[in-house]
Amino acid sequence: MELVELMTARLTLRCPSEADIPRVAEICKDSVIAEFTMVPHPYEIEHARGFVADMVPAGWADGSTLTWGIYERHDPRLLGIVSLSGVSDGIAELGYWIESETRGRGVMTEAAERVVEYAFALVPLGLGLHRLGWEALTTNVASARVAQKLGFAWEGQRRQAAFRLGRTYDLTFAGLLHTDERPATSWPSNE
Repeated sequence: MELVELMTARLTLRCPSEADIPRVAEICKDSVIAEFTMVPHPYEIEHARGFVADMVPAGWADGSTLTWGIYERHDPRLLGIVSLSGVSDGIAELGYWIESETRGRGVMTEAAERVVEYAFALVPLGLGLHRLGWEALTTNVASARVAQKLGFAWEGQRRQAAFRLGRTYDLTFAGLLHTDERPATSWPSNE
């Protein structure tokens, strides 16, 4: 599949390049990313190199995982990653992570919203998908807030379904259909 660059009012979403390897390594050393994602821990430059030079291009090549780096329009510094994984038969999973300094500014919501638009847009303007899934550790409230802002409907929890850094966690999962109107949603409390 050809690489696709996406734009928003303030962001450029494009495939991360080898120049981004040090930034990926720096961002992924963050304890929050280590806790809430499946990135290796401790995260080393070799992990970033393998991700940017091997995993990202392979996912684009076969169309199974489409990964975008998030950049402010006039700043080449990588802020985070948003991706569609498991792209097959009209469905995919939305995933994302962002540097600590950028959290809480709406950047991830803006980037993920643009990826959702692309996912549901008909070919050739998008992928023509009919469903997106999302899941995260139930304790990852910030990720859930982004999914809620995007209109994902809460679908449930899987108890003790994830093991991360020596602990077992519940997983919350949600879905979004191309026919959904996408107003912000509210979900049951995680307590």
